[in-house]
Amino acid sequence: MRGVKRSGEIIELAFLAKVASMGFTVTKPYGDSEAYDYIVDSGSQLWRVQVKSSGYMTGMAYRVGVHHLSQNQPRAQGAYTAKDIDILAVYIVPADAWYIIPVSAFSPSTSLTFFPHIPGHDGKYEQFREAWYLMACRRDGEPKEGIVTSPACGYCPSSGTMCPGCVEK
Repeated sequence: MRGVKRSGEIIELAFLAKVASMGFTVTKPYGDSEAYDYIVDSGSQLWRVQVKSSGYMTGMAYRVGVHHLSQNQPRAQGAYTAKDIDILAVYIVPADAWYIIPVSAFSPSTSLTFFPHIPGHDGKYEQFREAWYLMACRRDGEPKEGIVTSPACGYCPSSGTMCPGCVEK
């Protein structure tokens, strides 16, 4: 367990470095009581982000468990919902690939499958690979100066649909 915990901490630091280098403001909540690891501020919105990772394939895919312990039932695992998080950031270590996935795109699943090592594979979450722009969505206003994301947002994490405000810009 200690090795898994340490690996998770290192991936969280990698996420912190990545989003901070892109111009986002990042806050780490005190303690481990919340379902999210970070609050990311785009200047127009705050995002509750849970960070997960995978370093090993199961069969031909990387699988990532996306569940949390229930606060009411300490041994029960529950699916993340919009009440818990806004964004799931998944890092596939061997592929050096980040997936920025709105909770509406995977909830109520508790296990996700990724294929970053197969060129041209159109896995369910491939559209969210390196989708950092989702946290700079213009639906709720302009992101703060200095935030660098590309391409321009076309999928709104808030609604789970194409974002007219972003598509027009």
